[in-house]
Amino acid sequence: MNIYKVQYLIKNMKKVMIIILATVLFFQFSSALCTLTPSLINQDPVSAVPGETVKVLLQLEGTENPECGIINLEFLEEYPFTLDSGYSRIQTIQGGTYQRDFNSFWMIPYRIRVDSSALDGNQKFSIRTWVNSDSQLAKVSDFNISVEEVRTDFVVTLDSYSYTTNKLVLGILNVGEKTAQATTVKIPKQDNIKVEGGSVKILGEVDSNEDTTVTFDGVPSSGPIIVEIEYNDEINERRFLTKEVVFNGLDFESTKIKSSISIGSIILWIIIVGIVVYLYLSRRKAHLHIKHLSRNTLKQNYS
Repeated sequence: MNIYKVQYLIKNMKKVMIIILATVLFFQFSSALCTLTPSLINQDPVSAVPGETVKVLLQLEGTENPECGIINLEFLEEYPFTLDSGYSRIQTIQGGTYQRDFNSFWMIPYRIRVDSSALDGNQKFSIRTWVNSDSQLAKVSDFNISVEEVRTDFVVTLDSYSYTTNKLVLGILNVGEKTAQATTVKIPKQDNIKVEGGSVKILGEVDSNEDTTVTFDGVPSSGPIIVEIEYNDEINERRFLTKEVVFNGLDFESTKIKSSISIGSIILWIIIVGIVVYLYLSRRKAHLHIKHLSRNTLKQNYS
């Protein structure tokens, strides 16, 4: 290879290295001049519920600085939190951009799903921030979300039914650890039962481990009966539960009205009535026969 070509290549490589070094120094210098301060502003609801979602609002201060270049914020998915669908894990904004009302911070909303097995208490989630494309200089910030199970659960049983009165009695047991407020029980319209009168009954407050009963008027058929329970939890959210009881008509046959006259009694009464009728007809026949003989005797005497 020609020595001039070698010198030319070395010279170009030096230029490339200088450009790369200058770029790196620029990004590092920009990062040094850019101070970003993230904070958690709000979570809704105040207590996140396992198995449901919680809204969080993050605030990133320092975005008004044009030295920041392109600002990146990333939500780091880690148990017990995952990002809800419809939200981008990484969000970006151009440094030097002012928000509404010329605020010098950036507001970032996220909707986060809480794992159903999450424990009560403060649970950590993390975000990562960096500028331009230099993610190696990213800063990780941790925040806490308050998690608390505020829901409860119920067991519904079929306590009794009377064919005589059409009274259906359901047993309601709060098997959860929380108190249910403004509790109602409803038997919705369905094929297996025809409810007479009101289909919704009010129970009000039902404490943890408390059992009570509720009575409906109706005519059920054998098979499953759907029961709906509504209540307010500890953060005043309305909750809905659907339960099912199974009605077996044979279990309540004893409540049907039974005749006090046995088959033997009926047969005896038939025999007695038959004898009475027979005696009556026989007597009537004898009476007519005697009357007929009397008439014949009188005729013979006149003749």
